[in-house]
Amino acid sequence: MEKLTGHRIDIEVLLLVVVGAIGTAVFFFPMDSTTLAMVYIWSMLPVGLLLLSTLDNILLVSRATLIFAVGAYPLGVKLYDPNMYFSVYEFRTQSLEIATIMYGAVLVGVAGAIAGWRLGERACMRSQAQRPSVSPSIEYLRTMFYLGAAAAVIAGLMIVSTSSGTIFDAAYGTGTEGVPILGSTSAIGGVAFSVMFYCSLHLRQRNYYLIIAAVGLFLLVWCQLLRGLRQDAICAVFSCIIIYMTVVLKDVSVKARYALYLVPVWALMELWGLMRSGLSMYLAGEIDAAAMFSMGLGNAAAMNNVVYSGTLGPITTTFANTIFLLQERSLEFLYGGSYVDYILRTPPQFMYPDRPEDYAAIFEKFGLSAGGGFFELSEAYLNFGFAGLFFVPLVISLMISLFHGKVKAYSGLFSVFMLASVLCVWIRGTWYQTFAFYKSMVSAVILFVILHGLACALLWWRKSMTPIRSVPSRRRGR
Repeated sequence: MEKLTGHRIDIEVLLLVVVGAIGTAVFFFPMDSTTLAMVYIWSMLPVGLLLLSTLDNILLVSRATLIFAVGAYPLGVKLYDPNMYFSVYEFRTQSLEIATIMYGAVLVGVAGAIAGWRLGERACMRSQAQRPSVSPSIEYLRTMFYLGAAAAVIAGLMIVSTSSGTIFDAAYGTGTEGVPILGSTSAIGGVAFSVMFYCSLHLRQRNYYLIIAAVGLFLLVWCQLLRGLRQDAICAVFSCIIIYMTVVLKDVSVKARYALYLVPVWALMELWGLMRSGLSMYLAGEIDAAAMFSMGLGNAAAMNNVVYSGTLGPITTTFANTIFLLQERSLEFLYGGSYVDYILRTPPQFMYPDRPEDYAAIFEKFGLSAGGGFFELSEAYLNFGFAGLFFVPLVISLMISLFHGKVKAYSGLFSVFMLASVLCVWIRGTWYQTFAFYKSMVSAVILFVILHGLACALLWWRKSMTPIRSVPSRRRGR
């Protein structure tokens, strides 16, 4: 078995080198369209094999696929027809040249992401051999369950209190999503809900499952899904699924039958995304179904030469715009500047109004349009150039892998908070901006300190209020 595992590792390392080398060649060396098309097609073989090697961990294959799609999709569109566009935003940056650079970049990024994850797994294996697992007391888990429920409900109330209503009443984007005083409120609610779920797996009583169902309906359905926050709801559920697979099944590998669940869920979420903008007008009889879906499609409904790809299209634009601005020398490399700004962007805006602005807004300053967000590799490339394309995904994957390994090894409830903080912004952190990962993690640390402190105080108070029974001493006869 060890010999087979060793061969598997050797093959995966070889595939990482091959994919990284292809990405480097595509990134640096210009090719004519025919050669590029051949490289694109044939590169799918090592990339496909590499992704297959990650099927032992659904998180890893998901992360690698999300990164790969942002470069593979644009180049595929441009090779199919150079006159077609992969996004409704900013046609000037959607050239074949930029799409080629994007593809080379994601190949390097995928190699870095997988390498970082495997390094994290090896580090966890070494630490597990040295440290025993931690089993919290039932009283502590029960207390944290109820505190987590309270935190999830409070987060939901914060969303609802600033929302203009559900998407049955108003179009998404007109205030239905709410503007809570804390920007990470939805993530905090998802983390609290995930912690509830984790605790219930150890408590194993029906009444806890009923409470989870009630809180889930309130937070995920009423406060998030019905207000257009589909990613927040689906990622919170995704977090609970990963925790269940890790703690109960002890198997996070991808099974073929999962497609029976994932494909319909993905289709429903895309359908919900199309409907959320015009559903209120359709229900009021102001527009028909065709017009409702046209509102969801936006400009793509009126443009024959644009390929609609849901959320993916706008995210690819942020990467294309970044490469374009660097090529035009409108931007200079930041050498880590945007990541340092995370510290200044940590306090909520009401506490620090002059904090550095979101880099997703940088394109408007140069007259470029974008659909929001700032793709992980966009920020990595803007800061560290080509090297950042490999090392930034490596570091992020290493961190997530360590969190997952700690939960797998029962290393305390803090690791559950940290893993859930990443999973609850899984898509937003990878596609929209890395800052989402950071802000969610900081929020989870603060939430843990508060809930853990309250739990310890409540347990101490309960213990101090419990009368101590004196046990009569017995003399032993000689």
